[in-house]
Amino acid sequence: MISVYAIAGIVVLVWGTLFVSRGSLTMGCLAFVIVAACFGHNFLHFDVGSMPMTLDRIVAAVLIGAYFIQRRLGRTDPKPLGRSDLLLMLLMGTLAVSTVWGGWGKGITPKFEPLLRLVSGYVIPFALFWIARQTPLDRRNVSLVHGTLACLGVYLATTGLLEVTGQWWAVFPKHIADPDLGEHFGRARGPMVQSINYGLCLGCCLLAAWLWRWRFGRLGQLILVGLMPLMLAGIYVSYTRSVWMGTGLGALVVLGLTLRGSWRPLVLGTVISGALAVGITQMDKLVAFRREYSAAETADSVNVRGSFVYLSWQMFLDRPLWGVGFGQFPQAKMPYLSDRSSAVNLEATRRYVHHNMFLSVLTETGLIGFALFLAVLAGWGQMGWQLCRGRDVPQWARAHGVLLLGALAVYVCQAAFHELSYTPIDNSLLFLLAGTAAGLRTLIKPATVPSVE
Repeated sequence: MISVYAIAGIVVLVWGTLFVSRGSLTMGCLAFVIVAACFGHNFLHFDVGSMPMTLDRIVAAVLIGAYFIQRRLGRTDPKPLGRSDLLLMLLMGTLAVSTVWGGWGKGITPKFEPLLRLVSGYVIPFALFWIARQTPLDRRNVSLVHGTLACLGVYLATTGLLEVTGQWWAVFPKHIADPDLGEHFGRARGPMVQSINYGLCLGCCLLAAWLWRWRFGRLGQLILVGLMPLMLAGIYVSYTRSVWMGTGLGALVVLGLTLRGSWRPLVLGTVISGALAVGITQMDKLVAFRREYSAAETADSVNVRGSFVYLSWQMFLDRPLWGVGFGQFPQAKMPYLSDRSSAVNLEATRRYVHHNMFLSVLTETGLIGFALFLAVLAGWGQMGWQLCRGRDVPQWARAHGVLLLGALAVYVCQAAFHELSYTPIDNSLLFLLAGTAAGLRTLIKPATVPSVE
C-alpha cells in the first residue's frame, strides 16, 4: 500500500509541476468550479491547525500559485484595467476593511466565521476573475468554458433526476444521499446538497449549452438542443421558485439576443404568455406547495422574507454608512428580535442567515459596500452588452457576452431571495464568466464619431 501511495504522489507531483509551469489557467479555473460544485466541504474536509481545509481551497491555492509562476515566465496576457475592474477592487477592499473593523476576532462572532466567508465567498472568486481576465483568451479557450459548463449541466440534471426518483445507487458522490448533510433533502440538490446552489449552477449551465451551439454543425446543435429538456427537468425538480424565476429570466435574455427573424417574437411571445398564464392561474400553488416539508411551511418561508426586510431596514437606519460589519449579521440582529413596536414577527428570523443578498450587503457593509456591489453588477452587465453588440466582435466572443448577461439574470434572482456568499460556487461561477468577458474586452472596437468638416 505504501508503494501505491508513493507512486500516486510522484504522479501528482509530476503533473502538478507541468500544470503550474505550462498548464492552461482557463482549465485550472474550470477545475476549481467543478471541484467546488461537486467535491466541496461535504465531500471531504479536514483541519490544518485550527483552520478547516477542503479540496476546493487546495485547488484554489495551486491555481493561484500557477498564475504567479506563469506570470513570472511571461505566459499570461495582462490587460488594461477597466472601470468595472476598479470598482471590483474597491468592493474587495471595502469587504476586507469591514471584516476586520466589524468585529472579526473580537469575540462578537465565532473567530474564523467572517474570515472564512470572505475567503470562500469573495476572495477566491476574485482570484478566479483576475486569473481568467489575465489568461490568453481565444476561440478555443472560450469554447472550453462553454463546453465544460454544458457537460457539468448534463451531470447535474441527471443527478437531480436520480435523486428525486430515489435511484441512490447511481448517484455520485455518495454524500448526496445523506439526509443529514446540507439542506432540502427530497428536492434535487446535487453534490452541493443545497437546491439554490444546484439550481443557480444548472441554470447557467443550461444557458452555456445553448450558446455552445456556435461550435458545431447541424448535428451537434441538434444534440445540444435535445439535452435542453433534461436540464429543464433538473431545474424543475429543484422545487425552488427563485431558481425557476432566474432560469426563466436568463432564458428570455439569451433567446432575445440570439434568435433572429420571425423566430424571436414567436418564441419570446410564447414563453412570456405561458409564464404569465401560470403565474396568474397558479399563484396560490406557487406560494404554497409541498416540498420536503408541508405546504404551510413553504408559505411561511415566503412570509419570513418580509420580516427580513423590516429587520434589515432597522439595522440600516442605525448603521447607514458602514453597516454592522461583514459577517456580523447573524449576531448583530439579535438585539432587534425583541422589538415589539410593530406586528412583524422578527423572532421568525432568529435561526436563519439573511434571505436577501442585496439587503445582507446593505446591512453588513452599509451604503458604501451596497453601492459598490450594485456598480460591479451593472458594470458587468454593460460589459456583456458591449461584447454581444460590439462592432466586428467574433461570434464566439459575442456568445460569451450573451452568456454573461444571462448568468447575471439567473444570479440576481437568486440574490434577491438568498445570501449566496456562504459557499464558493455561486460567486466563483459568475466571477469566472465576468473575468473571461473582461479578458475579451480588448476585442471591442470603439465606435467612431464622424468628423464635422
